[in-house]
Amino acid sequence: MRTRLARAAVIFAGYTALGLFLSVANYLTYLSTTGEAHWGATVKRSLGEWYVWAALTPLILHLARRWPLHRAAAFANGSLHVLAMLAVGVGKLFLDQWVRVLLFGSAGYLLFTNLAFNFLVYWAIVAAAHGLRYYRTSRERELRASQLEARLAETQLQLLNMQLHPHFLFNTLNAISELVHEDPETADRMLSGLSLLLRETLEAGSAPAVVLSREVYLLRCYVHLQRARFGSRLDVRITVDDSVLDAAVPILLLQTLVENAIRHGLARRVTAGRIDVAIARENGRVAIRVRDDGQGLDAGRHEGVGLRNTRARLQALFGSDHALHVANAEQGGVLVTISCPYRTVDEIDTE
Repeated sequence: MRTRLARAAVIFAGYTALGLFLSVANYLTYLSTTGEAHWGATVKRSLGEWYVWAALTPLILHLARRWPLHRAAAFANGSLHVLAMLAVGVGKLFLDQWVRVLLFGSAGYLLFTNLAFNFLVYWAIVAAAHGLRYYRTSRERELRASQLEARLAETQLQLLNMQLHPHFLFNTLNAISELVHEDPETADRMLSGLSLLLRETLEAGSAPAVVLSREVYLLRCYVHLQRARFGSRLDVRITVDDSVLDAAVPILLLQTLVENAIRHGLARRVTAGRIDVAIARENGRVAIRVRDDGQGLDAGRHEGVGLRNTRARLQALFGSDHALHVANAEQGGVLVTISCPYRTVDEIDTE
């Protein structure tokens, strides 16, 4: 009901504006040619004629929707529109006569030469109806395409997360299996830590992103798990700027980077190793740096599952608006840097 009233209001306002504009044009024409012009009569005549079109427009719009001029039925529906055009054009002539009687007391001359103008207006309304229909259809297609793209990106990210979880789980279980016979107490502590981490990860759900504060908490759980294995040989220091704690990042992003640093940088060392995780806000973006003091990158070594998965998840979440670099640090070891947009989880969900 509201839609119909709004449509009627738009039609009425449009024809009123058109009638007033033509009233001014006719008034000035009469004034310049004959020297005599009656503003009131000019306005009444113009508005009366265009309000008749306002009354006929809903009917023409209905016919345009019912008989669309698409390729499959262009000839058949075009023929029906020709018949409707003749009926509307002739009917408009007689309606104009009736309106003049109401406004001025006399009908005046019945000018069939106005038929051509009536036919032109009829087709203009039909064309406008088709243009509006095609515009709405195009917008709906764009909306469906964007929604589909968003769902595909979310599905891709969830699949990547599902790939990462078994990868992490198998690595941890493999480490535990190595300690079961050599150090049962440590293996038991690692199982407890793994249970806690898995529970926290499951509680985070399958959302495409988590807040950074949650991600840091999951990293601390992971570090606690690994310390049960490495003891004092593992020193992980985490510094986070409070201004980025509500930023959105892929789940287990930090854990993957620290796991790589432990496996490739520190696991083969006998002495203690250190990993620094620094997260800050720089130029409105989230900057993440993970550095270890291990042996550095081996020549020709390719990225493993963890880093490839991380790149893919950043791409799925932020598109091309991110950067991930892995290089040897100047002070030794490996430095991983990530730069991504500062967005909240709510902003990610509404995109």
